[in-house]
Amino acid sequence: MADTRITINCEDIAEYGTEISLTAERDYKPIFTEAFLSTEKPLGVHLIDRKVINGEMPGKPGAEQVLSNLLELICKGIKTDGKAYTQSEIDLKSQIKDLPIIEKFQEIIGIEFDWSKFHNRREFKEYFWNWINK
Repeated sequence: MADTRITINCEDIAEYGTEISLTAERDYKPIFTEAFLSTEKPLGVHLIDRKVINGEMPGKPGAEQVLSNLLELICKGIKTDGKAYTQSEIDLKSQIKDLPIIEKFQEIIGIEFDWSKFHNRREFKEYFWNWINK
């Protein structure tokens, strides 16, 4: 199953309001990102009552309050940025920076990888899983 992550950041921008940015990732690879500018501030998370968070009642949980407020601000706001990533852009973002770790791993398990079979993390992951399944 794919690990899906959605990150929402809110940042005050002096004189303009609040920038709300959202990034969606699957298996730690960015799928898309969007940013919106709102003249209103989002609901302060410190305002959510502890009883709501700790309680088991599904009536109006803290997450629903925060997300409903953000959705309202996004709908009223102005979209300032949006990008859907292509596979080639994802590959560029996931270039293998862990070469020393992979080389050490080879040394520990006593095998040699065929380095011509992969050029980025995604290709290495596929190569590695194929190698394990053999």
